[in-house]
Amino acid sequence: MLGGGGFGSRLMTEVREKRGLTYGVSSGFTAMQVAGPFMIGLQTRAEMSENTLKLVQDIIRDFLANGPTQKEVDDVKRELTGSFPLTAASNSAIVGQLGAIGFYNLPLTYLEDYMAAAQNVTVEQVKAAMSKHLSADKMVIVTVGPTVEQKPLPAPTDKPVRQPAGVPEH
Repeated sequence: MLGGGGFGSRLMTEVREKRGLTYGVSSGFTAMQVAGPFMIGLQTRAEMSENTLKLVQDIIRDFLANGPTQKEVDDVKRELTGSFPLTAASNSAIVGQLGAIGFYNLPLTYLEDYMAAAQNVTVEQVKAAMSKHLSADKMVIVTVGPTVEQKPLPAPTDKPVRQPAGVPEH
C-alpha cells in the first residue's frame, strides 16, 4: 500500500501517476531471519532527483504519521486474495513456501492460516507495524547520477501522466 511496486500504491500514485517522475517506484522489506532492510527504488531525471527524493520522504513521513487509509488496506487485502493462490501454484513455489516456513520457524499451519490473518489486519495494526520498523529520520539514502541544477517538480494532476518527466520524449 505504501510502495510495493504495483499501481495503486501510494508511492506509485504520487510519484508516477500524478507527477510523471518515473516509470516505476517500488518499496518493500527484505525478509531475513532478523530484521531486514526496507528499500525504495526508482529512476528519474537527474534534474528532478533531489525534489523527487524529498517528495518520497514526505510520502513516507505522512504514511508513518497518519497510517494507511481503510481503502488502501482493503485494496491490499483484495490483491492478496487474488494473488495468494499463485504462491503455491507449482512444485517449486510449494518448495519455496515450505523452505520459508522452516527458515522462519513458522507454524506448520502457516499457509492455511495466512489468508484469514491477512483479512483481519486493521489500519491501526499497519500503522503500528510500520512505525515500529521504519523511521523517516534514520533512512540511509543512496543516489547515483550526475550533480546538475535541479528543477521544480511538476504540480500533481488527477489525470495520469502519459509521458513521465523522468523519461525524455522520443
